[in-house]
Amino acid sequence: MSKAIYKIIISLLFVHISAVSFANVNELSDYYKTVRCLVCEGQSIQESDTEFAINLKEQIQKKYNSGISIEEINQELIKIYGEEISFNPPKYHILLWGTPLIVLLIIFIFIRNKIRFFNRV
Repeated sequence: MSKAIYKIIISLLFVHISAVSFANVNELSDYYKTVRCLVCEGQSIQESDTEFAINLKEQIQKKYNSGISIEEINQELIKIYGEEISFNPPKYHILLWGTPLIVLLIIFIFIRNKIRFFNRV
């Protein structure tokens, strides 16, 4: 009876360890999709087969296995390669993209008011 319990415990530990390693692989795979390959245009390192992408994936894997979080790895990559390494721009880029939309909205309101003014006259 005790051998059966030991077998169950060992099986559960094996399943748990396997699940954790698959979760890490999925997390890294998702992260690789957000890192831009600087050699290929418009591809992530997940899709790319260049030497740069392969080396970068290996370096990220080593850092992740040593206990560094993905966020820290991302910050380090941005520090080394610049913001163009990431497909996910920082939050302050919202102002950069939002300003032209605000200007267009102001122009639209101005033109609409001018058209209304000329239609009254």
